[in-house]
This record gives sequence, C-alpha cells and structure tokens, in this order.
Amino acid sequence: MKKGSLIIVKAEKMINQGLCLGRIEGKIVLIDGCLPGEIVSAKIQKIKKDYIEAKTIEIIEKSTSRINPVCKYFGFCGGCKLQNLNYSEQLKIKKSFVEEAFERTSKIFDINVNNVIGSDDEFFYRNKMEFSFAKRWMFEGISYSVKEKEFALGLHIPKQYEKVIHIDECFLQSNFSNEVRNFVGDFLFQRNASIHSLKNRSGLLKALLIRESKNTSEKLVGLITTRFEENLIVELGNKLNETFPEITTFVNIISNSNISSTIPDKILTIFGKGYIIEKLFDYQFEIYANTFFQTNTKQAEKLFSILLNYLKEKNFSNDFSKGKILVDLYSGVGVIGILLSNYFDKVIAFEDIDESVTAAKRNAEINKVHNISFLQRNLNDGFEISEELANYDLTIIADPPRSGMHEKTIKSILKLRPSTFIYISCNPVTQARDLAYLKEFYRIELVQPIDMFPQTYHIENIAILKISS
Repeated sequence: MKKGSLIIVKAEKMINQGLCLGRIEGKIVLIDGCLPGEIVSAKIQKIKKDYIEAKTIEIIEKSTSRINPVCKYFGFCGGCKLQNLNYSEQLKIKKSFVEEAFERTSKIFDINVNNVIGSDDEFFYRNKMEFSFAKRWMFEGISYSVKEKEFALGLHIPKQYEKVIHIDECFLQSNFSNEVRNFVGDFLFQRNASIHSLKNRSGLLKALLIRESKNTSEKLVGLITTRFEENLIVELGNKLNETFPEITTFVNIISNSNISSTIPDKILTIFGKGYIIEKLFDYQFEIYANTFFQTNTKQAEKLFSILLNYLKEKNFSNDFSKGKILVDLYSGVGVIGILLSNYFDKVIAFEDIDESVTAAKRNAEINKVHNISFLQRNLNDGFEISEELANYDLTIIADPPRSGMHEKTIKSILKLRPSTFIYISCNPVTQARDLAYLKEFYRIELVQPIDMFPQTYHIENIAILKISS
C-alpha cells in the first residue's frame, strides 16, 4: 500500500470528527466520507505509523441509514458532516462517542450513559452564526471574475482556512440569517470592500456575526472589521435598518489586523442597544456580540431543566439551602449561576472575559438575584474561595471550552472536595480526561448527553459526580 492507492474497506464505526474506522491487513484506516457499516473504495491520503488516512471514492455497499442531504454544499463545507445520516442514527452514534470517551480515556467502565436527548429542531436551530470573509473557493465548471475570486462570505472548507465557500443558503440558522448574510455580502462586494489578509496585515473585512433570540424577537448583526470605516459602516447600518426592521441592534466589532481570529479590541454600537435579550424560564439575559451563550436555545432549556430537576430531587430547595454554596466555573454571562441560585445560600462565579463578567452582573440585577457574586479570573491559574466558605456544603459546576479544564483548575477542585461536582462539556473526550483525575474520590451518578448540534458530530454531555463516602 502507498499514498494514492485504492483500497476496499468496511467502515466498522464512526469516531470523532465524523470519520469512520475500518481495518485492512491488520492496520487501522480512518475513512472520510462514509457511514458506519458501508463498504467503500477509498483512496489513501496519508500513511502513518499506526494508521492510514483515506477518502471515500465510491460507496460499494450503502448503509440503510443513509439519506439525501438537503444542503447543496454538503461534502464541501465541514459544518454538517452527518446530514446524510438519519437523525435517529445520529443520536445513537453520538451516544457511542460519549461511551467510548469514558471507557477509553478515563477508564471508567461501570457507568451507564443515558440515551441522547434529541433536538426538536433538526435544522435552523442555531441562535448564533459567524460567517467568514476570505478568498473564494472555486467550484469546477463555474467561471469567476477576478473580483469574485477575491471575495467570499460564507463557511470554511475543512483544512482550507484561507478560502471559504461563498454560500447563499445554510440550514443551521434561520431564513432571516440567510437573507441578512446575502444582503451584507452583496452590499460589501458592490462597494469593493477589501478582505482582511493576515499575510499582509491588510484589508478590512473579517467576519459577519448574526445572533437571534429564540424566545423574544430581538436580533443582533455584527460586522467584524480591522478598523472603523465610518462612511461604509454607517451606510450599511442605514440599509440594514431600512431593509430588515426586525434587526434590533447593529454593531461594528473592531479586531486587530495582526491576528486571524475575530477577538474584539472594541465594539461600536451603530444602532440599537448593543445587545439582545433572551429569555429562559422566568429569567431574561442580556446577550452581547462577544459573550458566550448556548447556541441551541431550546436544547439549552432541556439541559438546564435536568440540572434544576436534579437539585430539586436531591432536596436542594429553599428549605434546605442554608449553608449550601455553589461555585460556578466558566460562568459566561451568568446563566447557570442565576438559574440555580434559588437552591443555594450563595453562588460564587468565576469568568475570564471582562465583558462577560460585566454582563453577568447586569443579568443578576435584571433578575433580582442578590446571592451571587462574579469574579474575573483566568481559571488556567486555578481558583480559590475563602476558608470560611470552603467549610460549607459545596457544589461546583463547570462548563469549560472544548479544550477542557486546566490541570490547575482540577487541582483547585480537588483541594475543595465539593460534595457534588457537575461537569457540562461539548467535548466528551476532554471531559472524560478531566474526570479521570477525580474518579478516585468521586462516583458518577449521571451521564446525560444532549444533542445541541444536529447534523454535526458534536455532542453536549452532562456528568454529575458525588463524593465517595
């Protein structure tokens, strides 16, 4: 076997990143572009010491779960890799991702992973999307002008970060989002606005952000640029206000031209209040352009209901709250701490991003929650609470980024030894890795996956641990 050779292989199961695992001549093959159970002809892309990477060329025997994807960009854009798999099978595969992560990564074999809680909406479920400006990915058989080649607004091709597909439809966010993206793209294209180039540290446009509240009618549009081009931005704002009166706020996010990311240096409100209001249960939250909020609002409500029901069943009620402390790690705009605040005497929340801490304090005020405090801290440096509070009945809840928790954060948790530890994660692999440090002292009471991301290989997972007696 050598690079470029064709092999016939059966896909045994799907693994992380939406790849399938097969075997040939005793060697593992990671296959792109197929589904579990299928027999395919695949072209070898890379030969590593322990495995082979291959791409499907022809499906010889199809899975009975294979369906026709609805999006014309499927197979090019990396956003919806499971769109050709029926939804019930998606949920089964995502459950297997969680099981394998806990069995292989953290070596916990005696846990019961609940069935995945599916999404009521299989499409158009996201409340936030960010579309990139870059050079255009060019499809074969289509002629492009010189101007078109240099301009695109859409989603990245996997592993092709310098180019994006210039899309005119996406099934992850609403039709409103599609209309706004297409309008903004056409407007900026006609005005010859330049695309940011990290290589040359030049160009204006980085990305377009669209946020929608699902339980109110508020909508935010943010244009991410390297500088404030007043005439262009104001004209765009006027056109958006005129064409889409449902947009409640438009902001210009200024991001450094020396970095590829869209991290903001400052945010200018062009019209509206600069944020949107989202409602969850009896609470409302201010959501800003750059603050974290669960991207699937309806599924987030299911997730938070699990937490609330757990606390209620375990008698974490107002009558039992005296002396109970909640430590909320990676607290964002304060959603979890505020929602759970009635079950605790005091909530201490830690968050790194200054704008999120400010928004969280404001959200606590809006909802008249007075037993919560928000502290700005980079949790990669660990955290601590006062010795007096450390002697209370502690519950710690963590909702870290995909990379998981830093070792210093885990050491801080172990030092406090909370009676209950709740870990919410969008990456079961890093979640299982982190929990391996705790398994000597804790038992797992609940593992509940929730599908926040239909049509993708991502899965949200809740793990609830109790300290061993």
